[in-house]
Amino acid sequence: MIENKLSSMDYAHVTLLDSPFRRQRDETLETYLRVPTVEDILHRVRLQAGLPSSAVGMVGWGPSIGQYLGAYAKWYRSTGDKRLRQKALDLFHGWCECAEKNEEVMNVGTYVWEKLLGGFLDLYEFMGLEEVRPWVLRITEYAHKTFDPNIPRDGLQSDAMKGQIEWYTLPENLFRAWQLFGDPLYREMAEEWLYPYLWDKLAAGEKDIGPRHAYSHVNSLSSAARAYLVTEDPHYLKVIEKGYKELTENHIYATGGYGPGEMLFGEDPGYLGNAVLPTWDRELTETNKLVYRNFVGALSTRSDAWGSCEVSCCSWAVFKLCNYLIRLTGDARYGDWCEKLLINGVLGQPPITDKGQVLYYASYFLDGALKSYEDRRLQHLGQNFVWQCCTGTFPQDTAEYANMIAYYDSEGLYISQLIPAAVDFTAQGIPVTLFSEGDFPASPEAHFRLRSPSPVHFTLRIRVPSWATESNQVRVNGEALDLPLVPNTWLTLDRLWKDGDEVVLSLPYRLRFQAVDPQHPNVVALCYGPLTLACEEMTVLVGDQAHPENWILPVEGEQNVFRTLPGHSGFYPQICRTFRPYYTIGLMKWYYLYNRIYPDMQTLDRQHQGT
Repeated sequence: MIENKLSSMDYAHVTLLDSPFRRQRDETLETYLRVPTVEDILHRVRLQAGLPSSAVGMVGWGPSIGQYLGAYAKWYRSTGDKRLRQKALDLFHGWCECAEKNEEVMNVGTYVWEKLLGGFLDLYEFMGLEEVRPWVLRITEYAHKTFDPNIPRDGLQSDAMKGQIEWYTLPENLFRAWQLFGDPLYREMAEEWLYPYLWDKLAAGEKDIGPRHAYSHVNSLSSAARAYLVTEDPHYLKVIEKGYKELTENHIYATGGYGPGEMLFGEDPGYLGNAVLPTWDRELTETNKLVYRNFVGALSTRSDAWGSCEVSCCSWAVFKLCNYLIRLTGDARYGDWCEKLLINGVLGQPPITDKGQVLYYASYFLDGALKSYEDRRLQHLGQNFVWQCCTGTFPQDTAEYANMIAYYDSEGLYISQLIPAAVDFTAQGIPVTLFSEGDFPASPEAHFRLRSPSPVHFTLRIRVPSWATESNQVRVNGEALDLPLVPNTWLTLDRLWKDGDEVVLSLPYRLRFQAVDPQHPNVVALCYGPLTLACEEMTVLVGDQAHPENWILPVEGEQNVFRTLPGHSGFYPQICRTFRPYYTIGLMKWYYLYNRIYPDMQTLDRQHQGT
């Protein structure tokens, strides 16, 4: 099997320090500890098994048991909180009781089954739960017997799938089971469900993929990554490398989010921009771009009820993909996409409620959006969008914080994300702790402090982000070093380290506009370093797109808040508009993340007149 170039911490030896990330993780963790296991999470499963349940149970689609198991196991490994271990055990044992009573409990379809398998493997890998092993084989034998592989393999989420939605995500955890346990059934089944339609096209650089379901198709690349690890076929590495390049260059918003209307690879190359325009916009109505082909292959009408990014699930798929790419290649650039969603995706979400309410969609419409728990798509049996798929991925997103900060190899330590944390590792047999203590993402300065019982030589590498294009500087123990800090590479510090050594990395933020896509060059988001900023009021901007710093200035006394000078908001010279970080915007507050921009009033007037 392929050996990773870098090793992950696997949720251990990393302690989150006080920060918005730590507070969000802890808040989410406590919410999921409060959910009654047998009474609510297992209510429907117990009824299916023929066991008594006096609970009312969860509303919505029902819980994603496998994902909850995964979150509990990873949280436990990173925190050592025994309540989480007990919660995972109660849920696992409760499910097993139901399956022993009635094996039909295992008849959950490809979508839920894959997540159940992943949760079981997480219990084994991160909690050391040996009793999981026979159950992994048992549910896999049942799935192998009941799943029908004789379906179209083009990934269209239509009735032809026979209900086996997102089947192309199956290989990841099946290959993982084979790596852990070695039973040939796992590898046989994984290879049976490979996805050459998408993967071959990505590897060849072909564009004629067609509209497909967004989150699950990014998630399928993690199956290709595991295929590479197991088969050693370099084709699969090419799939994920070229897939990452295609997606980040052509299919993501400034936030890192993707999938308007849950669609990826839209037929119109300007589908990202079309999806954020108002439905009354002339650019849409006069070209009939209100109608598009969706991920089931049918024609659909653009609707704001479908947001711009299914944020919890989409972030989870990207976190996994970037983790594979960093470990397989050792390349710093693969920390970039997950950083975007780390800040502008997950950190920007309101907390999940005890009722299972979660921000399902992040929206970036020109005519405004809200962070809201309300979803206007009532299901055919009356199910609301609570306790649904995003309530399974959101806790896993926060558990992943501890797994995306640091990597290591025989030479030393790699810091990929600037989340404040203490990282424990061993260098030349000496136990060392590196403290990352900055105020990221609010501040562009990162502080590192070393604790070691004796001097030790190792290499410390810190990822220089893609947005770090200004006068970057690194200081060790107060001394400025003349080292290149090149975006999307590792800053390398190879030295004899001593207890108390300090590294300060200064990566100044700068304002810049980012167009939504090449087809809509004047539909832009304002960014500041890694932060995507949103306007507080609807506006049309007039100013030099290449130099926003000349007419958008910091607001005194407010961190990372900016305001336009007068005369840069359409026809009204007296108006100024304020921008603040999208991730700081709270529940039910209007914001305008994308806006139209014109170089001058004459151009705006010509556009208004239609000439």
